[in-house]
Amino acid sequence: MTNNQTDVDVNVLIKLYNQKLSQISNQNVLLEAKLHTVTQDFLDEKKELLANLAELQEKYDNLLADIEEDGETSN
Repeated sequence: MTNNQTDVDVNVLIKLYNQKLSQISNQNVLLEAKLHTVTQDFLDEKKELLANLAELQEKYDNLLADIEEDGETSN
């Protein structure tokens, strides 16, 4: 004895399953793409900040050398 409310058409079940699986897969691909984009943006920003840091360090070192030179010549 089967109840009509519990009967499920297997083809409908498979179709719905495939739709949901496809949606989840597409979301996963989108999230992976966003992750790669954010990671690349981070690496680009880090590279730029390190270049700025190196430039400022060089300026600082040059200024320090100039100050030390001026101190030696005034003695």
